[in-house]
Amino acid sequence: MTEATNRKRLIWIALVAVGVLVLLAAGIVAWNVGSVRLEAAKKLDQAATLVESADRYVIAIDAVVRAEVTADVGRRARELEPTVLTAKNQLADAARLVTQARPMLNDEDRRRAGLLKTTAEAKIAMMEQAPLILSANSKAAAAQPLAEEAWALAIASDALADSAVASYNKLTKAGVQVSVVNNGKAEQGFKDARDLFSRAATAFPEAGMDRYVAYVDQKLAQVAISRKSDAAWLAGQIAQANALIAPYNKADAKGVAMVKALPQTPAVAIADAYKTTADAATDAYFEARRRASTTDQLLKGF
Repeated sequence: MTEATNRKRLIWIALVAVGVLVLLAAGIVAWNVGSVRLEAAKKLDQAATLVESADRYVIAIDAVVRAEVTADVGRRARELEPTVLTAKNQLADAARLVTQARPMLNDEDRRRAGLLKTTAEAKIAMMEQAPLILSANSKAAAAQPLAEEAWALAIASDALADSAVASYNKLTKAGVQVSVVNNGKAEQGFKDARDLFSRAATAFPEAGMDRYVAYVDQKLAQVAISRKSDAAWLAGQIAQANALIAPYNKADAKGVAMVKALPQTPAVAIADAYKTTADAATDAYFEARRRASTTDQLLKGF
């Protein structure tokens, strides 16, 4: 074999070796790309699982947000308040995984990733508003039955106080004795109403139940004057009893003015306070909910 032939054979062998190396490198690159895409797809699936997990809480919270405020809804709101952060964290983790995975995904998975991120971010926005709404639900639900019972007691006690005055005005011993009984019942009723209004004020400070407490305090002061008049009349101290008429009428006029300045019922006051407290958050919540619902519908196609 000549030297020229040997050189040609060596050159051919070298070219073959280079070709093998190129093919090997291409294979490694293809393997790396495939591996990265597989890892990205796994992250996308993890993100979808996290969104699905968070949805258990999001759906439960949404049911409370959309429900009419009742005692059961208030209880459920209190139970769900701690889950808001859990849902929010899961959704944030899902959005982060999608961001990491998206550049290496194929076109179809990239579209799915975009939708997953959109729904995760929309639900995060819902959860950002949820604590205030759940808190308002809980407070309103706790205050409303207390305030309604207190108002019913106040109305009944006011009627007893009026009946006491009517009996007193007969200016007979029997009439004043009936006044004593009715004033006693009225006083106890107003005291019970005051306690309930105070508890309602503690449950939902924003509802202004302290206005109703002040009104009941005024009625208690009015009944106290009436009771003094009863006692004076029965003791034969007619002049002293008559001297209490003007203070009683003044107290009565003050009570009338106070009740006129109140909302029509405590339930109206609570509803107004709920609206003031939660309306902005509720509007933002439902806007985010609309985005999440639209995106979830699109995700069903994948």
